Amino acid sequence: MMKWILAGIFAFSLAVGGALYFMGKSTGGSATEVDWRALDQMDYVNKKAPPELEKLNKTRVKIPGFMVPLEDNQRKVTEFLLVPSPQACIHVPAPPPNQMVYVKMKKGVPAADGPIWVYGDFEITLKQSQYGEASFELTGDYVEPYQ
Repeated sequence: MMKWILAGIFAFSLAVGGALYFMGKSTGGSATEVDWRALDQMDYVNKKAPPELEKLNKTRVKIPGFMVPLEDNQRKVTEFLLVPSPQACIHVPAPPPNQMVYVKMKKGVPAADGPIWVYGDFEITLKQSQYGEASFELTGDYVEPYQ
């Protein structure tokens, strides 16, 4: 009898531990995942977004990419460009506007060397930076390593 009680406690502990692990895996909350292929569909010359992209306007999304800080303070970054690859950073010529997202974080985050997910409110709008024009703006509230 005692063996069955211990087995039940062990099984319950595994279930609770597994649930906590997977729920805590991504703490950015619910957001629609946006792919760079969708962003590439933006006609930045005529400033027209296709219907699939227009549906994402002013919604909460998560976008993967690489951080290009726009500030000198490398400890806490509040403004950066999100680009699809590490090569698409500040090289001349700059990536096209539909391949850059201007991110303004609500709170500073550590500068990231590798790929990240950025969560926040997405908007289709032109934003100018020292590295070029971006077709999109994201008011960011959370950043996590890409996994």
